[in-house]
Amino acid sequence: MSRTRKTVAIILGTIVVLIVLFFIVLATFDWNRLKPTINQKVSAELNRPFAIRGDLGVVWERQPGESGWRSWIPWPHVHAEDIVLGNPPDIPQVTMVHLPRVEATLAPLALLSKMVYLPWIKLEQPDARLIRLSEKTNNWTFDLASAGSSEKDAAPSSWSFRLDNILFDRGKIAVDDKVSRADVTIVVDPLGKPLAFSEVTGEKGKGQPQKVGDYVFGLQAKGSYNGQPLSGSGKIGGMLALRSEGTPFPLQGDFRSGNTRVAFTGTVSDPLNLGGVDLRLKFSGDSLGDLYDLTGVLLPDTPAFSTDGHLRATFKEKNGSRFAYQDFNGRIGESDIHGSLTYSTGKPRPKLEGDLESRQLRLADLGPLIGVDSGGKGSQTERRKGEASPQPAGKVLPYDRFETDKWQVMDADVRFKG
Repeated sequence: MSRTRKTVAIILGTIVVLIVLFFIVLATFDWNRLKPTINQKVSAELNRPFAIRGDLGVVWERQPGESGWRSWIPWPHVHAEDIVLGNPPDIPQVTMVHLPRVEATLAPLALLSKMVYLPWIKLEQPDARLIRLSEKTNNWTFDLASAGSSEKDAAPSSWSFRLDNILFDRGKIAVDDKVSRADVTIVVDPLGKPLAFSEVTGEKGKGQPQKVGDYVFGLQAKGSYNGQPLSGSGKIGGMLALRSEGTPFPLQGDFRSGNTRVAFTGTVSDPLNLGGVDLRLKFSGDSLGDLYDLTGVLLPDTPAFSTDGHLRATFKEKNGSRFAYQDFNGRIGESDIHGSLTYSTGKPRPKLEGDLESRQLRLADLGPLIGVDSGGKGSQTERRKGEASPQPAGKVLPYDRFETDKWQVMDADVRFKG
């Protein structure tokens, strides 16, 4: 063998040995040594406590789905156990999120094209608690340390991120909102298999110009809202569908708060930015006045009611949000009611406008609107006033007092035909 061949063989052998040693070091390295550094860096960036309290490890495995020479490249399979994310300093509770275990696989060759590519990430029994103490104080708004120091005119990063799938088993979300007086626990479970939107609605895409994502998770909710017991169930789409601007995110739910029931089926467009809502929406309860605590829309006290209509909402209008409840049909007491209403937020106050029609109007059902006792059971609003005073016998004019404290809550321009 010539000297040149020996030199080339030595160089190639050295490279092979170095590569083998490199992978041996990676395979045997104790990744737990990095936990203090990772915990410190992430906590500093998020301005809140973060800790991997359990095992941190990496297993290198060849991917069965790869072919050719790529099938010989091992991929790192990362796992971390007992992960805790805390709250900002002005939230007294300690933990916001707890994850018993997280697993993910990284595609190494994608790094050569400046892409961090995770084919999947799996969260084991995620447990989150969302807290809001006031309009400006909550634990889901992150004040990143790098946000204040980043330059506005800085060039965008040449790196990109891709995540194909998020998997998890049973998860729990607790909501403690002092503003809306909500204290609700939501348990989320994967469905046995994804359900097509048309299977739930039974409409096979009618009125949906875009393909709608499948239902992937079921949920159960229980707790209280604004002092009333709250319970219900529903279905939602997959986690990655939340990021899809072109595919509407499916929602379905049936909830009760006190004696008021709200059921809906439909979609949210661009859900992370609240692009819009398109729902078939049903309401029922003891009185329309009870919906004020639930929706913020001031409606009169009425006998028992039910409605079924189509809600379209947009949240990025120039003067605020706009909610259109269209072509609804229902009953108030023994009277039928039909029409369309639009509720717009804005200044100086919100406004309700629209057209209502009744083909068979029972005058007794109008009694609560003008302060006359209808003889029905008291609504939630009436119970807050105290014991209801019945209309005295022989009296024609309304006996009950008007609640004027909410007359400045909104403007109304509603036309009625009956």
